Amino acid sequence: MKKRDLNQIKKILTQQLSEFLSRADCSLDGVGESNENLSDVLDRAALIAERNFSHHLCSREKLLIRKIERSLQDIENGTYGRCQHCEEDISVKRLKARPTARYCIDCKTQLETMERLTGIETN
Repeated sequence: MKKRDLNQIKKILTQQLSEFLSRADCSLDGVGESNENLSDVLDRAALIAERNFSHHLCSREKLLIRKIERSLQDIENGTYGRCQHCEEDISVKRLKARPTARYCIDCKTQLETMERLTGIETN
């Protein structure tokens, strides 16, 4: 990978990380908590649904932050851009579209096919 491409991807990753970290705290403290006694079933259901959705979003953000940090660490270690399965270079086009990619498109397609067939998710 060219140094220019690597620097561009590093800049994208750094910007994404900054955006996630600058957002509101994702601690979920107080999410969906209420001092009110919600006797209405629909109000309680809406509150539970809101809390579950917030938990889901928070979990996804934390996962993406870890992926970004891992990719930035791989750049520093000089291992960024190599497929974890076949160890070939991941295309620059793919990395620019998805900077946290860990697999080349062929290997990722194979993994997704296996996930659909077995129901077992691989990361």
